Amino acid sequence: MLSYTIIYNPASGHAKGPTAAEVLKAKLEHRQRLVTMKPTKNADDAREFAARAHSDVVVAVGGDGTINQVVAGLAPRQQPPILGILPEGTVNNLAKVLHIPLLLPLAIKNILEAKPQPLDIAQVNDRYMVSTLTLGVLANAALSVTQKEKRHFGPIIYLLKGFKVLAQHQHWQLQLDSAHRQWKKDTQFLLVTMTNSVGGFTNAVPDAAPDDGHLHVFIAPKLTWWRSLLAIPYFITGNFQKLPGMTYFKTEQLTIHAPKTLQSRVDGDPSAKTPLKLAVIADHIQVLAPPLK
Repeated sequence: MLSYTIIYNPASGHAKGPTAAEVLKAKLEHRQRLVTMKPTKNADDAREFAARAHSDVVVAVGGDGTINQVVAGLAPRQQPPILGILPEGTVNNLAKVLHIPLLLPLAIKNILEAKPQPLDIAQVNDRYMVSTLTLGVLANAALSVTQKEKRHFGPIIYLLKGFKVLAQHQHWQLQLDSAHRQWKKDTQFLLVTMTNSVGGFTNAVPDAAPDDGHLHVFIAPKLTWWRSLLAIPYFITGNFQKLPGMTYFKTEQLTIHAPKTLQSRVDGDPSAKTPLKLAVIADHIQVLAPPLK
């Protein structure tokens, strides 16, 4: 008999996590599956529950932050359970990348019927990443977004906050080192993504795939006030890769240094501080999703 651990965040997205988790539980039990329910109360609960889960499948019910915490619990395990995703967050970036339906009945159908697919993750210092890491303007803007604002405005609030922070013309000197290049310059923001989607914009990095074994790195130029205004359409459309002066490269490992301590934001939540060391972990996590190719 297949067994499932359902981990859900009651505060994720529009607080529909508990209802979605109960519906999934009923569907699984109808199919004679063994189900363990694990609602989170504290920040580290999802990671701890996933690390200790004795089940075939661990389902993350929530947004990208909840998925990140579940993966953080699965990743150190030698043979981790299969990951299932029931998207109930605000942006649901990873679910969109994996073509997991956002409608509850179809998302449950995916968990019941989909086959495991490979999912690359990355280690960031002593933490993990499944989708994106930001430093600078993007991270500062996201850090200023409250849970209430996320629920009320949805993904658009990140753009609004981003424009406000961009107008302050903040910039930081960063040094990036990978196996094949070194980059040192003033920048307004750094973005590292493992997928083709950033902030829900699924056309942001056309060449990226969640199982391609690479970190996709974007370093923005230092923008004047006028160039900041000209940059707005690139962000609205998700085509910031085409922003004039943008540096882009891909790598399997990356180190990031800054003269002063900066806090990154990983998968939507505050995370490790500089210096940062990133490394791709391929072929370790399997996720229930439609075939990627």
